[in-house]
Amino acid sequence: MKRGELWWADLGPHRPLEQTGRRPVVVWQSDTLSRALQSVLVVPLTSNLDRAKLAGTALIAASPAGLPSDSVALAFQMRAIPKSTLTQRIRALSDEELAELELATDEALGRVEPGEAG
Repeated sequence: MKRGELWWADLGPHRPLEQTGRRPVVVWQSDTLSRALQSVLVVPLTSNLDRAKLAGTALIAASPAGLPSDSVALAFQMRAIPKSTLTQRIRALSDEELAELELATDEALGRVEPGEAG
């Protein structure tokens, strides 16, 4: 697994206001940490495109490689999960998707204000 890859993951049982169940996630931690740790920092995705209107989100395109519909990466729901919950690699993000998720992460962490381009 590498930073910027999409994977299917099991995020566990329903918890209010969190993305749960089997869903795609983006591996978002450094490759060095991923090799050293048993957990991995991920950004969950949703197929609810209305979420794209929120700050701290990035659009991820559907792909024949396994992402069934256009989705929204929710950087504001970033979390660490056990590596064992990653079940299947989907694909790597495109350069444009990576750049958009970098900005979404900066917005979610308060490094830039929403609407400000880096």
